Amino acid sequence: MKNMDKYDYCLLDSATTHSIFNNKIYFSSVTLCKAQVKTIAGSAEIIDGSGNATIVLPNGTTLHIENALISGRSNKNLLSFKDVRRNGYHLETLVENTVECLCVTSYVMDKRIVHEKFEATASGLYCVQIRAFESYATMPWKLVNPDIHGLWHDRLGHPGTTMMRRIAQHTKGHPLKDTKILMSNEYFCESCSQGKLIIKPSIEKVGYESPSFLQRIHGDICGPIHPASGPFRYFMVLVDASCRWSHVCLLSTRNVAFARLLAQIIKLRAHFPDYPIKKLLMSIVQHWE
Repeated sequence: MKNMDKYDYCLLDSATTHSIFNNKIYFSSVTLCKAQVKTIAGSAEIIDGSGNATIVLPNGTTLHIENALISGRSNKNLLSFKDVRRNGYHLETLVENTVECLCVTSYVMDKRIVHEKFEATASGLYCVQIRAFESYATMPWKLVNPDIHGLWHDRLGHPGTTMMRRIAQHTKGHPLKDTKILMSNEYFCESCSQGKLIIKPSIEKVGYESPSFLQRIHGDICGPIHPASGPFRYFMVLVDASCRWSHVCLLSTRNVAFARLLAQIIKLRAHFPDYPIKKLLMSIVQHWE
């Protein structure tokens, strides 16, 4: 069956912002998207995607429509006046034998040419017969996923741009060759950016000070831990500012932190009597569940 010879009906509407078709044969490609349309009964998700469509009117007038919508659950097709005007045609109404008609016209050398003529129905709407463009009706339909490049980039283990282009050019069975993103550097991968991020060391706030051993100790209490390590849900970390000495102890509650801290200070003073502790900076980092 030749789809190009099959006619379908379409309503011409001056109030709609986008043309909506319920058959994929009018599209060269469709980008998947979900959109809500407000109706009298409320909002409904009836839009399956969008893309460039081409339709042919009964007398052979071809209309190319950008960003047309596709809805497989729609009962009728809808053609916007705006899309007709964008193709360089005018829409004029006239009355012939007490019958109101809508004409698709154009002007060449100040001469008015009528390309199509549609009679109004009993409801006052204009119903038009349309058919698919010949090249679209015979070509295989392509469904484009806007994030297909990111999907394969993730599956292949986040290769670089050069490696991604080589893989796409020398493998079969995927639609990556048809994506324009391989020829540009517009793709952004958050995971790759975080993995290649280089953080410079922060500037020392106290550059002139060189504390000796145990002159300044920093401490943090973190928790609660989830899942808990037995009866312990918190831990305390003590780090000396002058060397790599550190101490970690587990806490059942934060109420025992002071006793553990005091016991550790007594041990340090007993083991290193020549290095008194002058400063102790404590901070509490709490993660709420």
